[in-house]
Amino acid sequence: MSESLRPDTQSRSTSVLLVTAHDWFASALQAVLEPEGFAFARVRSARLAVRDSRLVNPEIVIIGENLPDMKVPELSRALRSAGLRDSVPILVYSPNFWAESDEAAAMAAGAWDIIKEPVRSQLIVAKLRRLLEIKRLIELTEEGSLTDTATGLYNLAGLMRVVRLLEANASRTAVPMSCVVLGPAEPATGDRLEIQRQATAEVAKRTLRTSDAMGWLGETELGVVAYNTSAAGVTTMVRRLNRQIEPIGDWRPGTGPFSAGIVEFPSTDLGAEDAKARNPVANRIASLTRFAAARTALRQAREGGGGIRIAEIS
Repeated sequence: MSESLRPDTQSRSTSVLLVTAHDWFASALQAVLEPEGFAFARVRSARLAVRDSRLVNPEIVIIGENLPDMKVPELSRALRSAGLRDSVPILVYSPNFWAESDEAAAMAAGAWDIIKEPVRSQLIVAKLRRLLEIKRLIELTEEGSLTDTATGLYNLAGLMRVVRLLEANASRTAVPMSCVVLGPAEPATGDRLEIQRQATAEVAKRTLRTSDAMGWLGETELGVVAYNTSAAGVTTMVRRLNRQIEPIGDWRPGTGPFSAGIVEFPSTDLGAEDAKARNPVANRIASLTRFAAARTALRQAREGGGGIRIAEIS
């Protein structure tokens, strides 16, 4: 394996396997992404991509069109067969001459998303960061257990099982559904962390409805999916939770109140039968996109000093 294939792990945080024969496309991506903390390992053929994918161990794969030895859908399937984890996003570059059927074939073969011309810097950086967040959430769902033993709440794997049922029912009955990720504006550390988690679980179990599904996304981040509830209704729910914090004796000043990131599920979600027709990874990505957006909104709310932020999924 050449030195050009080795990501600079000392100075970069995210490794990207770039498969393209076009120097201009590689240069455009690197100019946009390297300053944002992405390290590139580039190969010029599908054969080299399959051979070196285990050595590179990428967090993201980007495939350009017109490779000399394989078409894009064939390479996507070959990479998965060679051991590339389902949680690793594959993005495909779609030139202007591609028909809609070409993009559909790439997505059906396992690509997560499409990069279209022109390469817009802000859009592609935001897209990759969102996909990395979804990747991390998928890896959390691969744990064997479905519950957090200390608090009795679901972990993300358990929460996702319940969410799939809620999504199917909401689609059939045409009712709104919203996702909120909430946590203390000032997360605790050390010995105080477990106290904070227990207090969060206690107030959530005491205050939320039985129809609300809740589970941990992080050490102090609680994800809640509210059935038959709009984003406005979830905002009211978070405010109600904050009013319940004070009676908890172990909740000391400086560890609350809750901040929250909220996303309302699109009303055009696929129904249960249509969802079955998609591949399993696509189904997980569709659901986890909401959690990723809400989690980012929570992070932004904390960075702004706390409060509630409502995000939109474009």
